[in-house]
Amino acid sequence: MAAAPRLTDDLESLATALRTGATPPGVELLKRNRARVTARAGDAVLKLYLERPETAAREADALERARARGIAVPELLGRGPDWTATRWQADARPALRADLPLLRRALDDAHARGMLHNDLHLGNLLVRGGQVVFLDLQRARFLPWIPGVLRRRELGFFAYSLLEPLPAELRFVRFWRDRRAQRRWRSRSARCLEESGGFTAFAHGGEAGFRRRDADPDSLAAALGRVSELRPFKSGAGGTLYRAAPFVLKRFRGARAARQAWLGGNGLLARGIAAVRPVAWAGHWLVMHDAGPTLSDWVESDFAKSTEFERAELARALGALLARLHRRGVYHADLKANNVVARPGEEAQLLDYGRVHFGARVSRRRRVKNLAQLNAALPDAVPARPRELALATYLAESECADDPDALRRDVTAESLRRAHRWSGC
Repeated sequence: MAAAPRLTDDLESLATALRTGATPPGVELLKRNRARVTARAGDAVLKLYLERPETAAREADALERARARGIAVPELLGRGPDWTATRWQADARPALRADLPLLRRALDDAHARGMLHNDLHLGNLLVRGGQVVFLDLQRARFLPWIPGVLRRRELGFFAYSLLEPLPAELRFVRFWRDRRAQRRWRSRSARCLEESGGFTAFAHGGEAGFRRRDADPDSLAAALGRVSELRPFKSGAGGTLYRAAPFVLKRFRGARAARQAWLGGNGLLARGIAAVRPVAWAGHWLVMHDAGPTLSDWVESDFAKSTEFERAELARALGALLARLHRRGVYHADLKANNVVARPGEEAQLLDYGRVHFGARVSRRRRVKNLAQLNAALPDAVPARPRELALATYLAESECADDPDALRRDVTAESLRRAHRWSGC
């Protein structure tokens, strides 16, 4: 629908103001970044595309084509060389996970009408009564019919936006959900190796690296400068660790290993997996927050005097940590009790993440190995009950189709084969 001349003039004036960085009186700025500005003026929402102005024409055309096919989308009020304006959806609300049955019907209907959204996530859907309104159609495609593989791909990408657990009715698109997650996590992880909103360059002793922007460079330099005065609290083939409050400093044998650990720690956090926060990396050095004693330390000092409730809390936290790790395609090749920070009532965190591997899935062999590594690293003083509770929590939360008895048998056998600290009591 063509906009009235007066309205078009007003919208063009608004777009001109937004291009200069100004926000006119009475206009609500909804979003501004280097790629796009979104503002509301009365019942009009204007999107100004800064980096790719040609996107405006694609979105305007897509809105008109979708409406012509009977798909609910915002009404197009006006268009310009680098902007579109649509009517504000005053009577609509953001879509929720609880709306899944309604959303599925709307998605199936859109596919049947030949529209592939191509950027489908929960934030691009509104609910108005019993109707679903599709937003942000700049990547939409219109075809005579949508092949099944493209439908499943779009549903899988949509499923990623629903967070965990994966709804039972969408299990058939798990492959595409996981693929979307991998691409998103990889992109977010890579930001720690470039100038970005969260990271910036950092150097120490002539060696280059990166730090978090919220970390004080003077505090980092002071901590690293005190290393010659500190006594290491742990030393091994991988490197040497020092405490310089509020940091733990680790000097790796090689700069490549330090870089890998920096990427591994930030990759874990990008995947929503609890890990001791890496703060900076430079050459051979990795700086982490000091999260306190490890699981091994707590078992040695406090396990004997702990209550059954505290032991159960800790067991569930460990099982949940491993479940989330494997559910998100992560394998920690050195998952020992002294590489986990855990205390009752707190979330367990991973430590020493230089040997972390990211993939789409973790094989059963590797899952058994991780469970056995942690089990074998706990001494005989830890009885069977918390071990069983940790395994039961893992089985309930990992989303892996394991036979409980077979998994328990294989983890026990692998634990005894390792013969670390547990003798099978």
